[in-house]
Amino acid sequence: MSIFQDIAKLENDNFSDAWSESSLEQTFEYDYNHLLMEKRGGKVVGYIIYSDVQGEAELLRIAVDKSFRRQGIADTLMQNMLEELNESGAERVSLEVRAHNISAVSLYKKYGFKDIFIRENYYHDPEDDALIFQLQL
Repeated sequence: MSIFQDIAKLENDNFSDAWSESSLEQTFEYDYNHLLMEKRGGKVVGYIIYSDVQGEAELLRIAVDKSFRRQGIADTLMQNMLEELNESGAERVSLEVRAHNISAVSLYKKYGFKDIFIRENYYHDPEDDALIFQLQL
């Protein structure tokens, strides 16, 4: 199984708007998109995808295999992303998250992200607001 197959499986297990394997492959045709992964037993169990363009970064996706949650994988991925962004000279990183995704919101707040905007009824299946967070680096 390829890395993109592993990630596409995690996408399907975690998101109602999952990115396909081909979408993932196309994402990394651009050098401003980055992927960090955590592997166990040769299998991707967590990943983070972010972009970094001229000092403006965006966290695009983060997911951890349900059977590997609560083991610090998301923390490790966030720390590594923020370290890479600091080294690249990024000034800030933004993201959007479902308002009802309490565990993700808690993770982002733990790292100092501030909610700056709400997009009401942005998500469907199920319906939810999008919270826009930003962190100044």
